[in-house]
Amino acid sequence: MKAVLVSIEGTIEDTRARHSLIGTPDYYKREELAKDAAVPDSVRCLRELAQRYTIVYTCVRPADALAATQAWLSAKSFPDGPVFLASTHAEHLALIRDLKTRYDFAAGVGVTSDDNELHLELGCLSILLKEFEGNWDTVRKHLLGREHSALQTANKLLEPLAKDVKESEPHRLDIILAADDLIPAVAALTQTQWGYLSAITGLDHLSAGNGEKSGAIEVLYHFCSGAAVVNLRVSLPREHPSIHSVCSMIPAATFFERALRAAGRFRGAGRADVALVAESLGDVRVRLGEFEAAGDAYRL
Repeated sequence: MKAVLVSIEGTIEDTRARHSLIGTPDYYKREELAKDAAVPDSVRCLRELAQRYTIVYTCVRPADALAATQAWLSAKSFPDGPVFLASTHAEHLALIRDLKTRYDFAAGVGVTSDDNELHLELGCLSILLKEFEGNWDTVRKHLLGREHSALQTANKLLEPLAKDVKESEPHRLDIILAADDLIPAVAALTQTQWGYLSAITGLDHLSAGNGEKSGAIEVLYHFCSGAAVVNLRVSLPREHPSIHSVCSMIPAATFFERALRAAGRFRGAGRADVALVAESLGDVRVRLGEFEAAGDAYRL
């Protein structure tokens, strides 16, 4: 796995709360370090990067501040990774030469010319951000590439229609929609040729603990573009679970809709059944209903 070198001070750690202590023995004390804030969006971005890269943290500070530095990183929920400190810039360069033999660095992220010198020593991509307020989307663009761009595009297309948007996992967006907004959302993706429909899933959520059914069921439309996944999630009332077909825009969706229609019991997440009950000019609707005849069910 390739690695990313991340300079700590100014890049991911906002040290301004203790600047009045610079030059004093208290500057690197654990209780003072604990007051530092994480630079906005740095935790989230590094957690995304950690899915693909080893994160290596470094900065110039006394060796006896290592434990306090590690404690700060952990307290702020940064991803796990080795931490290397050096007392001077010259020692830092020597340390970097050693790290070059131990890790395969794809990039370095920092804020100063000294950080850039470290990256040049490694011979890797150098990404310099604005101190204490870096634009971490720049890091995503260079190191996460296509997946990040694809999700950004999908988010811009669907956000005006969405009741809510959740990034439940790296490279995955869950778009919560009202039933009437499903067709405009699918149209937005298909008209811009964003990915392809990979599946339609029906979920019958059960109440936790007692096994009783909740008042709603859910249909998920899974769109993929490379490793990027967008799930359009539509919650429907159990009493009248009706939703428009998307076959007029995606003819192949008939396979999924008819499979759901015939579906009986689902394993794992719960149960859901979709029945095609109305088909008229320009308006095909899919109705979800429950079937007890599991023997006749088509299992996905």
